[in-house]
Amino acid sequence: MPTVHLSLPEGVYSELKEYASEMGIQITDLIKMFIREGLQKMREERLERMRRQREQQQATEVLVQVLQKLDELQRRMDEYQAFVEGELYRLNQSLSSLKKRVSRLEDTVEERLIPVEPELVSP
Repeated sequence: MPTVHLSLPEGVYSELKEYASEMGIQITDLIKMFIREGLQKMREERLERMRRQREQQQATEVLVQVLQKLDELQRRMDEYQAFVEGELYRLNQSLSSLKKRVSRLEDTVEERLIPVEPELVSP
């Protein structure tokens, strides 16, 4: 088993000795426990960071898909608007033409309904 030598300030050593005594274990076992707990915590934090990064990446991918769909919908709406405006223009032209024809027909009917006084022409 590999061995690690540590140099600790006296205050840290005294505190470790006190905790080890309270727990009924040796200082080296307490240090090993702290190292294991610290490593476990670091692993968990790393996994959490990786999980958050994956979630952010997935959220980014979803947002990109939504933006692409919105762009497609915008393009289709623009095309539809152009189509509707063209149809509206065509209908307005047809309506205007019909109004003119109705007006001419009204004038023609009115002319024919006006009684004309017969005029006697001598031979």
